Amino acid sequence: MASAALAFGGTVVTASPASAVGSSACGYRYYATPLKTTTAVNLRNGPSTSYDSQGVLRRGTGFNLYCVKRDFSWYYGKVVGGANSGTWGWVYWRYLTGRS
Repeated sequence: MASAALAFGGTVVTASPASAVGSSACGYRYYATPLKTTTAVNLRNGPSTSYDSQGVLRRGTGFNLYCVKRDFSWYYGKVVGGANSGTWGWVYWRYLTGRS
């Protein structure tokens, strides 16, 4: 995502993309609960689509859940497989399921 710039009387003001929030947005914490993706899904820097994507997780990618947003809509954790293995980020709850 590109930064936006706006000039005010010779001064350039920039607005950067939404920065990462990590676990600071967590409402409830868990102990490394293993999940997997149900479809290809973005791994985001924060709990909303307004945050940048760190990459796309393929269907079936392992994701260890460590905490959730207070309204249970976004899950924060660590990717445990695929190209993004070891990366921490946020995934929307609807695209995750327990391993079977």
